[in-house]
This record gives sequence, structure tokens and C-alpha cells, in this order.
Amino acid sequence: MKNINQYNFDIIHVATHLRDTLEYVLPREHDAKPYDQRKAVLTKGLEVETPLGKFLDANKDKFESFVTKYREMLDDLYGDDSTVLVKTAEGKIRVDHSQHLKIYDYVVNLMEPLRDIIYFHINLARQNNEKEAVIENLMPVDDRHYRLFLFLLLMQDFQKSFFEFQKVMGESGGKPTPQSNFIVQNELAKYAEMLRFVRSHNHCTDNETLDALDKCLQVVEMSEGRRDRRDNKNFPDLFKEALDNVNSLVQKNGPKWQELFNKALQEMLADIRNAQAGKPNA
Repeated sequence: MKNINQYNFDIIHVATHLRDTLEYVLPREHDAKPYDQRKAVLTKGLEVETPLGKFLDANKDKFESFVTKYREMLDDLYGDDSTVLVKTAEGKIRVDHSQHLKIYDYVVNLMEPLRDIIYFHINLARQNNEKEAVIENLMPVDDRHYRLFLFLLLMQDFQKSFFEFQKVMGESGGKPTPQSNFIVQNELAKYAEMLRFVRSHNHCTDNETLDALDKCLQVVEMSEGRRDRRDNKNFPDLFKEALDNVNSLVQKNGPKWQELFNKALQEMLADIRNAQAGKPNA
């Protein structure tokens, strides 16, 4: 792997751990070992001797707000005083599931600048005739996997908030209440904004992925009263169709991403071993 691609893969590795932070919104048991690994990779990412840290240090003015939010994320999610992710004495991570929006906010708003940095180096490699299939093949699948996985999680939480909103409105006879207004302003509106933001920044071009994302946004518009319900279906069915569609693509793309990522990782590790042994890279 050429130097620029080694450099870029290190940044991709950081982005992967940022994306995997989303796993903490899943309602399952979380072990401390993956948490410690993510914390270590994300923390090291800002160090000046690393590729990402070096790039950020050389472009301080442009990425000052990114670095500030990145440090906030490390402290807020992975810090010893975090109220979102708490390491227990039993070696587990206890998640405060009432703070999902905080996790989404950090990942969504940090990921796009990070991906811009990755694509900057991809384009640089292309201009210098140093592009390599191992990175070129990985990134389209990586972009699909991130956006589909995020949409799946965001739509699940949007659905929960929407059904809670419907329940509150039903209890009030259809009249807005402080509780219903809170759900709209502090949950539904924020989830919808993130979904639209992630869709608008995608690098995907395949119809399968784009259609799945768009179907989710159509359901969001129906819930907002901005679009008629298709075929007059009820909301549980509309959400189920959209979520089942996205989930099927997550299950399909996940193994492809893992295969391509592992291939790039093994090539990177082989280069490191060769460098240590004084051998040229393949």
C-alpha cells in the first residue's frame, strides 16, 4: 500500500470507531473491551504524530470547530465522568438510553468533516496516480454501510418518539400539550434534521441504497403531515416497511464492508511488518 493510502487508511480506521460508537444506542449488553479499544483509537486520533492529528494540526483554522467538538465527544462519551456511557465494576458498559440524541449528535456532526478529510486524500491519491483498489473498493461500501446503519437506528428512535407523540395527543383529545410540544421540538424535529443531513451528504449513487434512504424520509414527511400516507396505510405498517428495507440492506452490506475493511487492514499490517524488517512494500 502506497504511503498516502496507508495514511488515509489510518484515518478510515478512526472513522470506523466513531461509527461504531452508534452501537451504544442498541438495547443489548455492551462489554468494556470494545469500549476501551474505541476510546484508545479515538483518543489517539488527535495526537499530532498520527495521520489525522497531523492533518488537523496543519489545517487548524479550517478544522478548529471540528477539533473542539471531537474533544467534547471524547469527554462526554468516553470520559471518566460520562453520564452517557459508564463502565461498571463487572466489565460492562451501562448506557443511559435517554441520551441517544447526544450520541447521534456527536457521530453525525463529526463524521461528515472526517469523511471529507478521507475523500480529500482519495482525490489526492488519484491526482498523483497513487490510487489503489484496496481503498477505492472499500469506500463506496463504507459510505453505504455507515448511512444505512445510522438510518436504521435513527428511524427506530424516530418511530418510538412519534408513537409516544400520538399517544399523548390521543390522551389530550388532539390538543397540543407541553409534553407533545416537547416531543416535537426536542426529539422528532432533531431526528428528522439528522436524517435529512445524512441523506444530503451521501456519496452513494446506487439506487438500492438511495431508494431505501428516501423511503425513510417519505415516512418522516408523512408523520409531519407534509406528505399523504401511501395507499392510506397506517403508520405502524409504513414504519415497518421502511425499517425492514433498511435492515435488509444493513445485513447485506455489513459482511461486504467487513471483508473489504479486513483486506485493507491486513495489507496495512503487512506493510508495517515489512517496514520493521527493512523490506519494501508490495
